[in-house]
Amino acid sequence: MTLHRPGFFVAAALALYALAAPRADAACSDKRIQAMAKDGRSANAIAKACGMPAAKVRDVIDGDGGGAGEAPPAVSPGLAERTERAERAERAAKAEQAEAASKLPSGSGLARCDCRGVVPYGDKAPEQRCRSGTSIATPCAGYCPPNGVAPWRRICS
Repeated sequence: MTLHRPGFFVAAALALYALAAPRADAACSDKRIQAMAKDGRSANAIAKACGMPAAKVRDVIDGDGGGAGEAPPAVSPGLAERTERAERAERAAKAEQAEAASKLPSGSGLARCDCRGVVPYGDKAPEQRCRSGTSIATPCAGYCPPNGVAPWRRICS
């Protein structure tokens, strides 16, 4: 019986802790979030303090209590234009990153070794499949039977 008592006490302590632990979704009310925002705290700081996602905190702050009949606040044309430009630039940067990620990294082979004539090793050529945009001719092991020339291939530089 002595071996079972410590386990029982540990299980009881864990059960009490689980029952007494505060719930993450009910940590802060909308009024408390609004008050914290008026005090000058950022949405990320409020989200961390309340244990909530930052997006939910921003929705509560921007909603201002959920007044459905209220008109949205007026935005100056200059601010709207700057915001739109920033969003376009962000989308373009994300598209560029996605395109670069889909291209081949440096050192990737573009074709198998072959005897397709003579090319000076180190010869660079434009290549759209590579991240760098160029490829380099490199030698391969072996030789080509008719002329005894080494085979070569192109890799991304």
